[in-house]
Amino acid sequence: MATRPLIIDTDPGKDDAVAILTALGLRESINVILLSTVAGNVSLAQTTANALRLCHVKARTDIPVHAGCPRALLQSGNTVPDIHGEDGLGGAILPPPTTRPADGHAVPAIIEAIRNASEPVTIAALAPMTNLALALVMAPDIVANIAEIAVMGGSFSGGNITPYASYNMHSDPHAARIVFSSGASVTMVGLDVTRKTMPTPRWLAELKATNKPAAKVVAELWDDPTLCFNDACVIAHIMQPDIFRSDRRCIEIELNDPIRIGETRVIAGEARTTTLLDIDREAFFSFVYGALTTSQ
Repeated sequence: MATRPLIIDTDPGKDDAVAILTALGLRESINVILLSTVAGNVSLAQTTANALRLCHVKARTDIPVHAGCPRALLQSGNTVPDIHGEDGLGGAILPPPTTRPADGHAVPAIIEAIRNASEPVTIAALAPMTNLALALVMAPDIVANIAEIAVMGGSFSGGNITPYASYNMHSDPHAARIVFSSGASVTMVGLDVTRKTMPTPRWLAELKATNKPAAKVVAELWDDPTLCFNDACVIAHIMQPDIFRSDRRCIEIELNDPIRIGETRVIAGEARTTTLLDIDREAFFSFVYGALTTSQ
């Protein structure tokens, strides 16, 4: 089976950790060619260290991890240690990184990876999209070799950082506007879907009982039963889009109203963005379970 080239742009983050470990468990169908990190849930230094630690869990220290932007394009960042812990992974007991970040900033690394790929690259955008926006501005030609940018963020039913905006959109709304208007094929994996992915205690117990390294890490991370597997929905969409119900809409990111900044709203115009609207929970959790418990 041919493997799909994938770039993961991330700010790990508990739910990022689930998504990364899920993707790394699908080695026969996904070729993770690059992880790029950005400040978000925690600082850039911490998100980069966490990405390296997660690659170690799945014995994938061959994947280059490039550190990217330490802040948003035009505004200060907004870390959330009350949700993800001071280290971003809730104090989970993981070994320290055994490798160093790859040389060079993430933005030129993203550009080079896409230009050099032998087939169109899929991007899992799990974080504020500062890195991706800069890559698209610096090298708009890369759009031609991007299969899809699957974005975790947005909502039509209220935000999770403000009443209107999701965290990733609010943290760098100007970057989000650039990505959504870039001409690339964008899928919005919003809170309307991801809020339906709270794992049950029974599911987590069954996951932990498998004694697989990635499964044990996720079970340990999930000490708050109200947290959802937000970012793993992106990987599920990329690999099994039939799990979701979707349509196409014209989406605009609010930039002018300081109260509603980062809000995603539908406007009149060409419906260019695929928006996920609903999810088959049973199929989703079966997919994640399988990826986390693989021997790969």
